[in-house]
Amino acid sequence: MDLKDLAPKSDEIVVDIKHPISKEPLMNDDGTPMVITIYAQHSKEYKKVQRELINIRLKAAQAKGSTDIDYEQLEEAALELMARTTKSWDITYEGKKPKLTEAKARHIYDEVFWIKNQIEEAAANSLDFMKA
Repeated sequence: MDLKDLAPKSDEIVVDIKHPISKEPLMNDDGTPMVITIYAQHSKEYKKVQRELINIRLKAAQAKGSTDIDYEQLEEAALELMARTTKSWDITYEGKKPKLTEAKARHIYDEVFWIKNQIEEAAANSLDFMKA
């Protein structure tokens, strides 16, 4: 066994979006599957965003002299991290294929909340680093 064989082979995770109840793959109107591509947690892109967001929150806490944080702040931080680490998508929303922007990702991930669970599960279960 060589440790290099266990090194990540990809910095991305492709999430096939499934119906939240039936688990059937969701399809766009053009017949293509709905997919969201995110940066993996080990990627440079993900770590850069994560560090930036943590530094912002640390500076804000220092400025107000308190490290108190509530659940809403944690939820907002997780949503922002997910939106900013979404690399691309091919989805249908409101009858259109929306352009990926941080604001649009935040909106969709907040409104269609079950998508966040699928993305988080794919990230947690990702074994991309094990693939040759």
